[in-house]
Amino acid sequence: MEIRPVEDVVVLGHYKSDDASIISRLVNYEPQSHLAPKLKSIPIEQLPSLRTQESLIIRDLLSVMQGTGGIYIRFNKEYNPDSEDIPQFRLVKKMDASLKSFCSRIVNLGKYYILLQRACEKWSSAKYGVVLQRLAYEIRTYLNDVYRRFVINELEMRYLLDTRFSLREFRQLVSNSSVALEMRLLYNIFQKVEEEMEKRHNIDPERVKLNNLLEELRRDNNANDGNHGENEGDFDVDKYAVFVDGDYFPEAKGGVILNVVTSTIQDHMGDPQATKFLRQLLTSISTRYCEMLHKWLTHGKLEDPHDEFMINDTMKHFSGVVNDPVEYERLWLTQYCVRKDGLCSRFVGGRNQELLFKVVMTGKLLNLVCTSLQISHIPVPVGDNVNDHPLSLVDILDGPAFELYVDQWYNRANGLALNLLYNNYHLHSVLVSLQRNFFGSQNGLLFDNMLTRHFSELSRRAKHRGASESQLQQFLEHEQQVSRHENADMQDLVLQLMSVRYDPMSFRESLTQESERYNAFEANFNQIFGDGANKNGDIGSFTSALLQGIDKEASDTTTAATNISNIHYLAFDIAVPYPLNVIVNRITVSQLQSASRYLHLLQYHSSLLDSLWLEIGKNKVWRYTGYSRSVYVGIIQRARLIHSQMNHWLKCLLQFTTEYLIADQLDPLTQRELPSTVISLQQELELRLSSIMGSTTTAAGPLMDLQLQMLDIIAIFSRYIAGMRPRLCQLSFELHERYISGSGVNRNVTPYDEDNSLRTAEELQRFLTTVQVRFNEHLGAFREGLGTGVGLMSPGTNVSASTAAAALLHLLGPAAAAV
Repeated sequence: MEIRPVEDVVVLGHYKSDDASIISRLVNYEPQSHLAPKLKSIPIEQLPSLRTQESLIIRDLLSVMQGTGGIYIRFNKEYNPDSEDIPQFRLVKKMDASLKSFCSRIVNLGKYYILLQRACEKWSSAKYGVVLQRLAYEIRTYLNDVYRRFVINELEMRYLLDTRFSLREFRQLVSNSSVALEMRLLYNIFQKVEEEMEKRHNIDPERVKLNNLLEELRRDNNANDGNHGENEGDFDVDKYAVFVDGDYFPEAKGGVILNVVTSTIQDHMGDPQATKFLRQLLTSISTRYCEMLHKWLTHGKLEDPHDEFMINDTMKHFSGVVNDPVEYERLWLTQYCVRKDGLCSRFVGGRNQELLFKVVMTGKLLNLVCTSLQISHIPVPVGDNVNDHPLSLVDILDGPAFELYVDQWYNRANGLALNLLYNNYHLHSVLVSLQRNFFGSQNGLLFDNMLTRHFSELSRRAKHRGASESQLQQFLEHEQQVSRHENADMQDLVLQLMSVRYDPMSFRESLTQESERYNAFEANFNQIFGDGANKNGDIGSFTSALLQGIDKEASDTTTAATNISNIHYLAFDIAVPYPLNVIVNRITVSQLQSASRYLHLLQYHSSLLDSLWLEIGKNKVWRYTGYSRSVYVGIIQRARLIHSQMNHWLKCLLQFTTEYLIADQLDPLTQRELPSTVISLQQELELRLSSIMGSTTTAAGPLMDLQLQMLDIIAIFSRYIAGMRPRLCQLSFELHERYISGSGVNRNVTPYDEDNSLRTAEELQRFLTTVQVRFNEHLGAFREGLGTGVGLMSPGTNVSASTAAAALLHLLGPAAAAV
């Protein structure tokens, strides 16, 4: 085969047409080897001069500052650019010492650049939330528009254009600019964010919940002991309490990122340049967060798709309909809670609790208005005095501007909610009706009518409650039906919502159980914190230890004797609908039940004594004048005296309860003008009701136990006297012949016996003496308890303890003194 030389020429065609494809204008040369070429640089010590070394090192530094390696400054051999390892640069060993000391500081900028670029790509994911995404955007913008522009336009251009550009000038330019400081600040933020991420990947969620719960309990316990560090009273601590969610974010986001930047600002407060840069960064990344806060305060809307705002909606994934009033009340308390993780530094550690409470309550009240009126938007007022723009986070963290901002929207929300409750839901009428139906105020006859029609049912033993409870329910249904017909235009809402039942526990048992449960809980609490237990436990074991013994005590109290009457078990209840149950909640209803049960006990025994007077004052057997003097003085007159003493004490106690306790405490709520806030109205109602049951005469304490024992004595005395008529007839021959022997025919009756008459008289006198002595002892102890000066009313009420005690002692008067 003939071999001919061929001239191989490749010419790139030049096309004048603009329609030529991009491929036709490019030529890719094939590599000369299938392996990457290994090119060796000239050793730095063999370079002709130090000036040449300096020039080449500047060139390497420019590459390193943009995240790539150079010739004499390279990445470590172990470093893989595709991994998440921290990049490390190594300098050639025989570099001049002066050059090496300077390069070691400059190469950090290259490390910062690589890590920040990598973080920007990672944090752009939606799972990190808008705050961290915005931080990534701000860092990326800074790297492209500030850092790289400085490297290219300042450093690289000087290097290319100025042949005498030295490393000293390079260093001077870097030092004079703010790039080095700002890159270091951004790197510090990056490190703290990564630490937060790592912490969340390693934490135990159950342990975190337990620690947060312990911290909350310790703070509340210190506040109750008077050790609160913010000079707030116990009442204020309870008044501004908020529901806290102690869970951690799975990733660091939202408020956690803002706190990281805020802490960095605190670390550099002495550097004005650093502080200014970080404040600008904080303002930029918190824009969306502040808009969330503004929308929450102005519309009650929680637009937080990434779960990073400091307020959490626990029902955001619930799509059903809630109709149960009790469930609505639970949602009011727990639906919107404060996230402890990422909480603004201004509120950490229980500081500014009132301000945090106002932030949460403002949105909740606006939600109440929207839900009740079934609207989705509340118009925002427009005016010169209305701040309708979001505040920056810098203003939120510092100064009084945020307090004025929150107060403005908090007052608006309270005004809307109070106007809704009083004008649309007639809250004033509801409060009046509660007082009328539970306490009989303002001609409330519900319990009086029940006593009139079902006195015998209420007097039965507690073991016969089935049929009796059914009759009481039928009575209440009849009263509700009568009210609907008589007041068709303005029905008594409270009466229509009320129900009646026999409680599983008597009034005495309920008070005892409440006291024992509180004591058991306090004992468990002190033991847990005193012994330092549960250091390695979880939330379940801690809760079990905290509630140990409480359920057992509750079950033990239900085994009480059944020899008392049904009146001790009678309880009225009411299911208050939303939004009225925001004010009249279950705590309020429970207080109404306790106070009304106590009042109904007094009214029942007062009615019992009134009916007994018809027996001992009007019956012919009791009015018989033929008794011997010993029988008349020792039995008839003594029984009437004991009845008078009991009746006087009971009437005084009843008058004191209705006029000094109930009327003085509750009448101001039904007569006053609109309160300033919803929470003040709700807590004032609770406080006044607790003052009724919290007084010395009604609290679960010695005086309450004395009263219940005295009521038992009255019941025993009344039952005995009511059945004493046949025995009185045995004390007189004339009465015996008239009412026993001569009252019927063909009856086997015992003839009158003088000895039996004497024994019967002695038994009656002995019983009356025992009752009188016991009642006098209890009454003396009761007066002594009133005279000790112990506060009858709880702190914060408008009736002083001494005034209330003096009023009751004055009502008891000479009759009590004569006992």
